[in-house]
Amino acid sequence: MKLRRAVTALCVVGAAGLVPLVTATAAQADHSTCVNYIGNHGYRVGPKVKAACNNKALDMPIGKVANPFCLKGLLTIHVRNDDAQAACKRA
Repeated sequence: MKLRRAVTALCVVGAAGLVPLVTATAAQADHSTCVNYIGNHGYRVGPKVKAACNNKALDMPIGKVANPFCLKGLLTIHVRNDDAQAACKRA
């Protein structure tokens, strides 16, 4: 449980540093791959998963990075960290 709290705190801190670096994205992002990934890994897909997956992955010079808001949303509803990371990179 302490690890989950630490990851959540890290996501919030990371988001504060990354948000100014990210350019605005389209309001209607395609998040179906994120949602499908979660569903295909045995999780129930509901409004909280869909809301988390609306936070598009960040395109960084090193490649796609999971959006901290997507991660926080999925971790809050008890998606395993590995699954959340993989799904959010697909958002």
